[in-house]
Amino acid sequence: MGGIKLKVGQPDGQEDLRRIDALRTHLPDDVAMMVDANQQWDRTYALQFGRIVDELGLAFIEEPLDALDFEGHAMLARELATPIATGEMLTSLAEAVQLMRAGGCDIAQFDAPRIGGISPFLKAMTVAEELRIDIAPHWMMELQVHLAAAYPQEPWVEHFFSLEPVFNERLEIANGRVAVPSRPGLGLSLSDAARDWTVSRSAFGEISRL
Repeated sequence: MGGIKLKVGQPDGQEDLRRIDALRTHLPDDVAMMVDANQQWDRTYALQFGRIVDELGLAFIEEPLDALDFEGHAMLARELATPIATGEMLTSLAEAVQLMRAGGCDIAQFDAPRIGGISPFLKAMTVAEELRIDIAPHWMMELQVHLAAAYPQEPWVEHFFSLEPVFNERLEIANGRVAVPSRPGLGLSLSDAARDWTVSRSAFGEISRL
């Protein structure tokens, strides 16, 4: 089965805990649960919160600290039983490698478009494999599912509905698992709606005809 991720990081931490408890109570045991703090905490609070939820068996705590606080994330990864996931906001291969080399994540969430594309992402995956770090690529699952499928350890892939209008095709999802498309390339073609959203067009160079 798959999993469900819950946003946390509200001003009232007790409300976060109540929502976690309510969701965990209603989820089947075979559905994983994660929480995402979106960089809302400082190191002291993140450690305190993490110790409270350590006994709940969460799949991971996402972005508990500022995205560039590699040392802080590394401290949490050492101190907590719950895996620490982060990396989606990083914007280069160098940053991704720095995070992993610092021990700043148990689960790397790099976003291929943000760190420079498919080639930098594959290089980041090589380092993650070397360090035995799991991956859970962020956003744009239509692209990331192909990259995640190339990783030796089974990854997480996030499911968003927001990009569905952009493409004619849909990913096949059943029982919490995503099937990798077998169509050529990424298996995607732009929809008419996406073409209608185009605000300008430019041509570069000339096409030579033999």
